[in-house]
Amino acid sequence: MLSGVLGCAAGRATAQTADYAAFLNAVAERSPQLTAAQKSHTATVRSLRTGLAPDDPSVGLEYYFTDETRYELAVEQTFDFPTVYHQRNKISKLGISKAEQEYQATKRSIMMQVSDAYLALNYAVARLDILESRHSNLQRVVAMYREGVEAGQHTVMELRNAQMLLTENENSITLTEAERDEAAATLTQLNGGVAIEAQGYPQFRFTGTADEFVSAALAVDYALQSVALDTLIAQRELKLSRNEWIPKLKVGYKVEIEGTRGTNALLAGISLPLWQNSGRTRYAKAQQAAARAQHEALRSETEARLQALYGRYQSLVAALEARSGDEEVGNYPALLKEAVAAGRISDIEALLGLSEWYDMRDSLMALEYAVAMAGASMAVCLM
Repeated sequence: MLSGVLGCAAGRATAQTADYAAFLNAVAERSPQLTAAQKSHTATVRSLRTGLAPDDPSVGLEYYFTDETRYELAVEQTFDFPTVYHQRNKISKLGISKAEQEYQATKRSIMMQVSDAYLALNYAVARLDILESRHSNLQRVVAMYREGVEAGQHTVMELRNAQMLLTENENSITLTEAERDEAAATLTQLNGGVAIEAQGYPQFRFTGTADEFVSAALAVDYALQSVALDTLIAQRELKLSRNEWIPKLKVGYKVEIEGTRGTNALLAGISLPLWQNSGRTRYAKAQQAAARAQHEALRSETEARLQALYGRYQSLVAALEARSGDEEVGNYPALLKEAVAAGRISDIEALLGLSEWYDMRDSLMALEYAVAMAGASMAVCLM
């Protein structure tokens, strides 16, 4: 059995929580997007519940301008065959079920937007720490090279190379700051105008095979369930189109008054569907075939996407575990300090080596971010 153990820290908008799903749900509930989706869902449901009653009765009064008072009053009502109303009610209920699945799919999409923005904010904040540390380090390197050029110990080309590294780092800081601000603004908007702070990545752990994950995710895939309901609706539409070939029933009552005399009459008849339903059954069959084909295509596409997501997460986790276990990489700053103290390398060589270490840490954080994104995507698929 597949399970996801989720943990995260929300921001000021929500209390600290170990339940990432609860965090995403709480933010989504405050979003204007979900409010709009709720109102649209309500309107759709109400629309699907209308038009199920019989036709409206008709009442007519005919008044004749003659020497003696004469008028005729008629009341008529048309009914479809009972099975027509049964099929229409079934289609309405299936349509309401589909609307619910579509609403849940919209909510999950909003939760995924919240997750993406929250993870992006955490990545940008963490990356800025590394970039700013590297920026301070490169500034010292440039200053040392400048002093070395003035003293004739270094070339201008060496100084230019260091300055280019510093400029590249400053460009990265500018871009990352923009990404941080964009993610923060997105989160604030989704959270109903309340800011959320970055407090670390959620921690995921999944057990089970790829097939178990795919089966569990497919079982709660709202978009797929919505399309599956389309096939059931198409089946009902086909039955409805066949039932609508049954003649309608027409009943009524008439009274004719002429002077002081009155005549009563009952009306009974049928309405023959000779032209109105022409081609409707063929259309319903084509609609049923299209719905089935769409369901199969979406299921195949979704299954392939879930398989790829599972494989991506597993490979990224394995790569991150391999990098995180490299003690020499983690101790590299201390090794540089020891080398300088022993006179094996110069201060400027140590600073350049530390700059490369910051660059490596930057790439490691990108891997951590990729793991968090893949893990969050898997988790949301199971929510």
